[in-house]
Amino acid sequence: MAARDWVVKKAASKIMGPDERLVASCMANLPGTLKREGYYAALQNVVGIRFVDVAGDGGLPPKMNIAVTDRRVLLFEQSMVGFAKDLVAEIPIAQIAGARVTDTSRAQVSIKVQNFVITFTNGTDLELESADKGGVNNLVGAINGRVRH
Repeated sequence: MAARDWVVKKAASKIMGPDERLVASCMANLPGTLKREGYYAALQNVVGIRFVDVAGDGGLPPKMNIAVTDRRVLLFEQSMVGFAKDLVAEIPIAQIAGARVTDTSRAQVSIKVQNFVITFTNGTDLELESADKGGVNNLVGAINGRVRH
């Protein structure tokens, strides 16, 4: 298990089977979350407005931790300090056709965002972003190494 996996280890261990193992993980967000947070932070500092996270598309939280086990993909809501909290989705590997990195953009002056997509067997895409390029690459590799082509 990589060092970055420690933020999901406790939450994942509560729901994993006794012979299931964590393979890869990273922090992930709904598209646009990192850019929006930079904008909100600037507004908050200038005019004192406080913004609260709300559920995004499909009821998923805007900030998540995503983990790949040897059997499934797990999405957890992310706490204020970055730890995995409540499970919001679990997807059996058999329902995933693959994953791919799509492009890189900037959220703020110094934050590069890695965009990626998980494609389900029915053709639906789940688009996500992360500031953790290495985590995204590990996650995409772990998913693709487990799906049937």
